[in-house]
Amino acid sequence: MPNIFFFDIDNTLLDLRTLTIPPSALTAIGDLHRAGHTVVVATGRAHAHAKPFIDQVQPAYVITQNGARILRDEEEVFSLPMPRARLVALFDWMEAQGYHFGVNGGTSGYLSTQVPMTTEPLDTVEMPYQSDDPFHLERDVYQGWLFFDEALDATLIPAIRERFPEFDIVRWHRWAVDVQLRDVNKWSGCQWVMAQTGFSNEQAIAFGDGLNDLEMLRGVGLGIAMDNGHPDLMAVADKIAPAVHCNGVARMLAELIPTQGN
Repeated sequence: MPNIFFFDIDNTLLDLRTLTIPPSALTAIGDLHRAGHTVVVATGRAHAHAKPFIDQVQPAYVITQNGARILRDEEEVFSLPMPRARLVALFDWMEAQGYHFGVNGGTSGYLSTQVPMTTEPLDTVEMPYQSDDPFHLERDVYQGWLFFDEALDATLIPAIRERFPEFDIVRWHRWAVDVQLRDVNKWSGCQWVMAQTGFSNEQAIAFGDGLNDLEMLRGVGLGIAMDNGHPDLMAVADKIAPAVHCNGVARMLAELIPTQGN
């Protein structure tokens, strides 16, 4: 029976140490295509930023910016932009307390200030940035960023959620968190794709490594965390794959495919 496979990019398919997808993973995904399975990429990146890796995987759908935009054959088929006035209010409130912010523009990001706390997270994923054009004031965006140390999470994140309940805050770097719409995440994107393709939750298999993969791994029939992933994600996963640099995706798929064929 065919299955639908959802793959995160960074530190799941993509080894951020080399900025390459291991050939073993691409071969294994090619085998999924040939066997009639459906392959979907589910990433926190914008489509333009992820495109070099999407092109290698050739997925049926691409869930981007943590579920806020979905594309098929590079055509947008679903989008839900951030409420502009409320996003600006959040940024103003954070800036008044001495914190920095930014927004994802697809091909590059806007940073309120360029300091190591804001630039280092974006450098790790090779995201270009600038601080001259605050484009979020005039056009729709689908993902914001806030920059503060993870040691503040226990107090600052609840304070943000209480004041701005329409947003969710998801950490992806020790200095950076995503701002996304509440209840819009990779899993909501997966559900939308499954509604279009006719797959059930039980037929869905997902690979991820980060906190933005939590809902997705909980929702699918089989949630697989990478061994290089966040401990909180590994705690909810059904299986743990070897780390990305240890050919984890290919090794786990080799384990799963014979089982699915029986």
